[in-house]
Amino acid sequence: MTSPARQLPGAKPAPDALHQALRQLAQPVQALTAQAQRAAAGQEPLLPALLREIGETVLPREITLCIGQTPAAVLTAAHRRLAGLSLGGTAEAGAAPEDPAAAARLFAARLSRLEAQAAGAGVTFRRRPCAAPQGAGSCTAAQLQEALAAASRSPLGTLRSAAAAQALAWIHCPAGAQAPVSGGPAPLLQQLQAVRSAFAASAARPGSARMPAHKPDCLLLPVSPDLQILAAAHEDELLLLALPPGAVPGLIETWTALFS
Repeated sequence: MTSPARQLPGAKPAPDALHQALRQLAQPVQALTAQAQRAAAGQEPLLPALLREIGETVLPREITLCIGQTPAAVLTAAHRRLAGLSLGGTAEAGAAPEDPAAAARLFAARLSRLEAQAAGAGVTFRRRPCAAPQGAGSCTAAQLQEALAAASRSPLGTLRSAAAAQALAWIHCPAGAQAPVSGGPAPLLQQLQAVRSAFAASAARPGSARMPAHKPDCLLLPVSPDLQILAAAHEDELLLLALPPGAVPGLIETWTALFS
């Protein structure tokens, strides 16, 4: 039986990442199997399990994440970095931004939707070798975790996570110089972008109603019997959600709870 990893007398401490990897490799097979069984039974949070997969993947791998028996996401990882993440059962076509922080924010937005979709269900990972990613932006598991934490600290980031399972499309414009992130089919994104442009044009006119505003503001725009757009603003942050009507009451309650 494999003995637990330990530091030899007089040896210098290993770097954290290397030390953690060595301890993981030194675990008994039974411990690794039990870890996978807990994830498959929904007894382990999705994000830590997924971040661990990224951090332990050195050779290029395409990792399919299944919720139950259904493929829910495809990840491309290599050299302990995430280079691609798409929701659904097929690999994504477009590359992530070259800037690691921007790539982390893009992947974090998709992971927020994936976490909402999993909702405590069991997950499994299927791995297969793939070609090394070429020309794709990537980020480390630590950068991805930081982006997820930043999104969770923002009230509108929390609202976006709450809407992830129901939103048909969304655009999130974080505060500061961070680039907007979005998700959903192109026609709906075009409608949301038109709303965003209208707000920007309105804010540029003196004396007009401005959105986003420094105080929390929420506006519901009926588009059709099957579609409504929820526009939420807080300080310099803007979130636009394309929603089916049935999703609106619950999100209004979430909004009220965030700012009450």
